[in-house]
Amino acid sequence: MTKHKHERFSCRVSESDPKYFEVIDKPFDEYVEELPHPQHPDEFKSRISKFLSSPIDVNNQLWEATLSTGPLYSSGAISKSNYVVDQDYESETVALFRSHHVLCDGVSLSAVIADVSDEGEKLNQMILDAVGKHKLHAKKIGFFHSATSLVIGVLVYWVFGSIVALSAQFLNMMVSSNPFDEFAVVESHENDTNPRSVAWKKLTTVQEAKSVVRSLSIYVKLNDLFVTLLGRALERQYSELKANGGDDVKCPSTINIVVPVHLTGGVILPHQSIGNKIGAFVAPIPFNPNEEKDSISSLRQITTILHKIKMTPAPQISWLVTALISTCAPKSVAKYAMVRANCHAAAVISNVRAFPFKIHWMERPVEMICAFLPLPPGIPIGLIVTSYDGEIIFSIDADKRIVPDADTFLQFMADEYEVLKHEATKGEVTGAESSESSFS
Repeated sequence: MTKHKHERFSCRVSESDPKYFEVIDKPFDEYVEELPHPQHPDEFKSRISKFLSSPIDVNNQLWEATLSTGPLYSSGAISKSNYVVDQDYESETVALFRSHHVLCDGVSLSAVIADVSDEGEKLNQMILDAVGKHKLHAKKIGFFHSATSLVIGVLVYWVFGSIVALSAQFLNMMVSSNPFDEFAVVESHENDTNPRSVAWKKLTTVQEAKSVVRSLSIYVKLNDLFVTLLGRALERQYSELKANGGDDVKCPSTINIVVPVHLTGGVILPHQSIGNKIGAFVAPIPFNPNEEKDSISSLRQITTILHKIKMTPAPQISWLVTALISTCAPKSVAKYAMVRANCHAAAVISNVRAFPFKIHWMERPVEMICAFLPLPPGIPIGLIVTSYDGEIIFSIDADKRIVPDADTFLQFMADEYEVLKHEATKGEVTGAESSESSFS
C-alpha cells in the first residue's frame, strides 16, 4: 500500500533529464544495510555525522537506511524511561534513514512513517476528523463573510505583503552579516565537507511548553519560544568562541535565522502522496552576546518580529523563486543564489510534528523519533524541534568549527528555557490570557 501510494520511493532522478524521475525495479533490501550496533553514544553520533555529510547518488536511488540491533541503551539513542523499564526490554533497534531533498520534505516523511506504523489507520482518521471540523467551522462563518474576507485577505496578503517581503529580503541581503563567519575560515577539508557536531535532547513536555507561553501572552507561539531559545544559545556560543580566540570584529546587532514553512499547513491528507512543499523566510533577531538580557522581553520582541513576517507571503515567494532557479539556472548559479537568499544566516530552525502518542512498528514500540537537518549552503547550524508522544525533542547538526560540542549548545537552549519557565511560573508576568499555542 505504501509503495503504491508513495511511488517516489521507487524512483531515481533521470540521467537524461534531471527534471524528471524514473521508476526503477529495485528490491527493498538494496536500500537497507544492516550494520554492527554502536556500543557507545560517540560511535552512534559519528555514524549520524557521516550519514548527514556524505552525498546520495540520486541517479541510483533517492533514499537509504541502516538498521542495527544491540543491548538496550548502548547507542545512547534513548534514555531510560518508566515505560521501557516496565516492559523488561533487553535490546534496542536503531533505524537511520536519510533521503535527498527531491524525494520529500519532513512533513511528507512523517506521513510515510504514519502509514507504515501499526497505528496508521488511526492517525489518518485523526487527520480527516480535523479537516472535517475545519470545514464545519468555515460553513458556520457564512458565504458572504468568507468571500469578503478572502478578497480583502488576498489583496492585503499577496499585493501589499509581497512588496513588504521582497523589500525586506533585498535589504537583508545587502546589509546582513554572520558573526560566526570569522570562525569558519579555517582549514579546508576533503570533498569540501567540514566535520559535523550532532546531538539530541528532550527539552520538556508539549503541555508544559504551552503552559509557559500561555502564561506570557496570548500572542506568543511555541515557535516564537524555540527561536528565542536558539537566539540565546547563539549568543552564548559566540561568547565561548570569542573567549577562545577570534578577530576583533564589531559584532552585528542582529543575526539572521532561516525558518522553513510547509506550504500546505504541515498536513498530508491520507489520499495524497509525498512531495516537497517547503518555503522559508529569514528573520533578523536581536544579537547582543555581551549584554545582560531580560528573557521575557526578548521573547516578546522576537514574537513581534516573527508575527510581522508571517503576515507576508515570504515562504510562498521563496518556494516559487527556488523552483524557478533550480529548474532554469545552472547548478553553480543556483547554489550561489541559494546562499545569497539565506542572507548570511547563522542557523535554520524547523519544526516537525510527529505523533501525539507512541506508535508501534510490528507491535514494537517506537521510543524515540528524532530528525536532523542537512545543512543548507552557507549555514553552519541546523536545528529541528520534534514533538513526539507529548514530548519536545531538540536535535542539532552543526559545523564543528562553529559548534565544537553540540550537547553544550542544546544545554544553552535548555538553560534559557528554565529561565523563562521560572519567570513565567513565579508570577512576574501578569495580565496574560489563555490561548491555544501550536507549532507555527
